[in-house]
Amino acid sequence: MDNVNIDGISNINVVKELFSSVKCIEEDNCILVVLNRDYVNSKVDNNKFLKTNIATAIAKEAINEFNKKLNDKEKIIFSRSVYCGYLINVVSNGIGVIPLKSNGQLIPKVKDFITDVDNYIFIGNDEINKIELQKLPLRHSVKKLAIFLKNLDNVCTPWTLPIKHKLVSYQEENYNKLVNKISR
Repeated sequence: MDNVNIDGISNINVVKELFSSVKCIEEDNCILVVLNRDYVNSKVDNNKFLKTNIATAIAKEAINEFNKKLNDKEKIIFSRSVYCGYLINVVSNGIGVIPLKSNGQLIPKVKDFITDVDNYIFIGNDEINKIELQKLPLRHSVKKLAIFLKNLDNVCTPWTLPIKHKLVSYQEENYNKLVNKISR
């Protein structure tokens, strides 16, 4: 199936077709749009900050070291400059992940997302240590979706999960499904 923009992402039937095209569909799907809180558009010149901020330079070095340890699948999950969000489907044997790109906006919004089906990945339950929904300071309508992978000690996905979204009609229903799935 071809990549789609928000008009397709907002339609649950189109999204099911997307996941069906990558063989990640079940009777009981839990499909959600998550945002990448670490996303920095590649058009932003981070080097100008390095000259004036030692802490930023140290952080950039730590990020580079972390990225060297990642396999190809993890590089997609922890992308800082390519993917601004993800369309996920939590199924019985893991989580299907379709990366979402921005259409060029410096600060992308859900209305700007475009799927990248060619870089679909699947995180099997055998790769997951635990999944948590964590509170974010001063934000009640968004949670942090922390997926801890077994081979990355105490590092979780940099994903935020809106509880509901006006452009994604199925978000709130599936958020509630996710809460039930991970609380078992």
